[in-house]
Amino acid sequence: MGEPERRVAALLMRASTVQQAEYVLFADAAEFDPDELVRELQVRQRAFAADGQAKAAALVDFYVSLVRELRPALLAAVARRHEEPDDTWQATERQASELLKQGRLDAAHDLVRAALRSVRTGSYANGRFLGIQVLIAKAMHAAGRSRGALEILDSLELGPASGRGDVAVDAMLRARLHQLRGGMYQAEAQYERARSEYASALELLQQVGSVDEELTIRLELADAQLAAGRSRDAVREYRRVLTRAESKGVAGEPLARVLNRLGEAYRKAGDAAAARSCHRRALELTDDAEVDEPRTLRAAEAWVGLGDLAADAGNGSEAAEAYFQALTKSMTVNRDATAHGMHLVASRVGRLAVPDADLLFRTAQIFRDMFSDPERYWSHHLPFRLAEAAQQGAGGDIDGSIAALRTLRGECLRRPSELKIGMEIDDRLAQALLVRGSRADRQGAFDLAWQRRSELLRSIAHRAHRANGDVPSLVVQYRASYELLVRSLLDHGREIEIPAEDRPGTAAEQDEAVELAFNLHEEYKAWVDMTLNPAGTLSTPATLHGLRDCLAADPDAENCAYVSYFCGTNATTIFVLHADTGRVTFFRTELTEATVKRTAERLRRVFDGDAGAFPPLPPLPARRPWRRGLDFFDQLAPDLLAFLPAVGRRELLCIAAEPTLTALPLSALPLPAAVDHARGNAQVLAQRHAVVQVSSATALLRTAGRPSAPGSGGVFVAGVAAREDADADRLERDIDFIAPGRSDAGTSEASGPAATRETVLAGLGAARVAHLTGHGWYDRIEPLDSGLFLAHDGQRPSKYPLTVEIRTRLRHLLTARHVLDAGLGMELLTLRACSTARRDLHSTGDIQGLAQLLQSSGARTVVGTLWDVDDDSSRRLFEDFYRRRAEEPQAPWKALWLAQRSMLEDPVVPWESHPYHWAALALFGHWRSR
Repeated sequence: MGEPERRVAALLMRASTVQQAEYVLFADAAEFDPDELVRELQVRQRAFAADGQAKAAALVDFYVSLVRELRPALLAAVARRHEEPDDTWQATERQASELLKQGRLDAAHDLVRAALRSVRTGSYANGRFLGIQVLIAKAMHAAGRSRGALEILDSLELGPASGRGDVAVDAMLRARLHQLRGGMYQAEAQYERARSEYASALELLQQVGSVDEELTIRLELADAQLAAGRSRDAVREYRRVLTRAESKGVAGEPLARVLNRLGEAYRKAGDAAAARSCHRRALELTDDAEVDEPRTLRAAEAWVGLGDLAADAGNGSEAAEAYFQALTKSMTVNRDATAHGMHLVASRVGRLAVPDADLLFRTAQIFRDMFSDPERYWSHHLPFRLAEAAQQGAGGDIDGSIAALRTLRGECLRRPSELKIGMEIDDRLAQALLVRGSRADRQGAFDLAWQRRSELLRSIAHRAHRANGDVPSLVVQYRASYELLVRSLLDHGREIEIPAEDRPGTAAEQDEAVELAFNLHEEYKAWVDMTLNPAGTLSTPATLHGLRDCLAADPDAENCAYVSYFCGTNATTIFVLHADTGRVTFFRTELTEATVKRTAERLRRVFDGDAGAFPPLPPLPARRPWRRGLDFFDQLAPDLLAFLPAVGRRELLCIAAEPTLTALPLSALPLPAAVDHARGNAQVLAQRHAVVQVSSATALLRTAGRPSAPGSGGVFVAGVAAREDADADRLERDIDFIAPGRSDAGTSEASGPAATRETVLAGLGAARVAHLTGHGWYDRIEPLDSGLFLAHDGQRPSKYPLTVEIRTRLRHLLTARHVLDAGLGMELLTLRACSTARRDLHSTGDIQGLAQLLQSSGARTVVGTLWDVDDDSSRRLFEDFYRRRAEEPQAPWKALWLAQRSMLEDPVVPWESHPYHWAALALFGHWRSR
């Protein structure tokens, strides 16, 4: 008995399924003697029996019988693998391996590709050459050449499995190829294809039964969600992996790896407390790791995660300390692990203030020579080289910084590299050119961004034949390019040379630049919104020309202004289009997207509370709303309302707000010039202007172009109180003020136990106007499961959803998922329930609030709530809204505006003048009914 037999016996003892045991035997069949393996297993079986370990002894006895049963098949597999004489393929294999070690990847690939033509598909030699091609592809991927790696993997041809056991080996090989392709498609921002590859790998692994392999691929599937910006989906996937890992008894380094990934997903999903808990638990699992253990890398990842959380909170010194801890933990004997850890730390340099950043960078540089192979570790060196270029620029050597970045860009183009690598280099180079500031530099920066935008459009066109969920995630990665294009056109429009085929064609040169800037920012918003046409494919983004025509034809044109926000990393641009004149102006403020997002999250906690905080924060007391100040919200007013001088006396503002802004009650912003500090009162936006929200010009034009609702469609009202509600009529009698003449055959109602999901969906589909009342639910983990609680099987829902089993909760919910394909055709839909217009602020893609999904599903106008509303004030507000709408049915915007002003200026009870009560309602879609 030799070392091969002992190694295989040990692998068998770790196998979790018969399929995995068969895979172990056939994968190593050429390395051991079956009879010697049986003797090795028998020795172990006797030792276990003598030690009283009956279960282990029985398991080994089973493996003995399995090896004896498979002996003929194992010997046949070995014979097949040695069919070809050594001189026909082994010399070529050795030469290709040597080229691979030297980093001459293309030469190795050419050699193997030529050799494959002379060997039989399915032979052992063919398998060895395929294995080398996989190694070449992996090396290309590590060097930033994902496209070349994908070309190799896509060209591989695997022969059919030739016998028992080979099926398991074949399944594992195919699973690993799918896994590799998934990672490379992910690097190319083809997230749907990546997820498909991972799913195929998981299906194949069922034939092998390898828990470790399964967990690894499930982690990568979750990674694809995180890379796509779908942080909520990523949290869900990582939690599934964590649950499965714990159920299988996984501990130590593998469990710490899962926890760190889950922590990163929580951080990007806006849940800092959960993220911190995950990283600290990972540190506990790695606390006693020796310097040469893989666990040290997981400890480094945990410290990086804690540093990111500190940096997010603006605590630079705490972040620097955490990153330094990560740096020391990165030092292992495994070069690849060290390179990964160093990459993580070096890429965080830009998050720190200059002194801390410089010290961290200089310390990390000391260890860079540990992975000096420029081909193998090119992508790992990238953060260092980018940091060096940034330091040159910060030190005043702009020319040196630009030269270094151009060198990096040239290397990137020769590879070709992953999308994110190329984007980061181009963005840094463009910014450096703008800093240097000559006319040629500004044109060069514009050209770089324009080239990136052109690449994006080609990629979208390639995917546009179907409703591709990758598009929003892909577009977000180009945000910096769009920001630079808009900024360049607005600041230097007369100097910038625009490609002739893309010139808007307006008369004045400056106006042409402004129009193109407007078109570009709306193009970005439309792609992120991913508006679909009725055929289910991507709609062409609207232009200023089309928007002008649409607004000019509206009856409210003389009274309307279109206001569109473009919140960026360093500034916010606000465009204003006058509906009657078609004139467009713009404003620039220093407000950043991050600031708006933080304010929206803080405002949510003020109004709705935070049960997960310590100590828990209860919801705002409806009768004492002034107990929590809104000064932090008021501070946004000068920047968010910088456009007011351009709108004059126009009462109606159609605001194209970004997702972060839709969470804010813009109508409650104080007018900067109207603040009277002496008396302590101030006018707010709602006292001068009505606010209607749309996601983009593309969405507005699509809504305006929809056919009218059926003339026979009537009014549908549904209301469901919870079983804990003392007075069900407060939620189930809204029909009394919506349709007092309900004897009219055009009015229908479903209330109480009769208001089921099926009944309500049917009523919505046939109505021209609909109103839903009840208890709303916003699911932070799975926003598409947010919605409105309805009756089910004769039972009212509970108003405390967290106390109800999840399947029961879902049976009572009309969720966002249910309305995606509802095909609504109504003119007006109102929702009197909690948080029906709330949407996720942290994930990219089609995750929206219930109100927005109802609007995009076909409702022309939707009125929803931005937070958890008070029953009394919301009923009074809606009652006033419907009373005023009856006087002018085609202007729901005016009815809502006047109702809000009335509650603000002449409340029934004093506390209802607070924004918590009157500003919760928001109108989405078109402002007029037909």
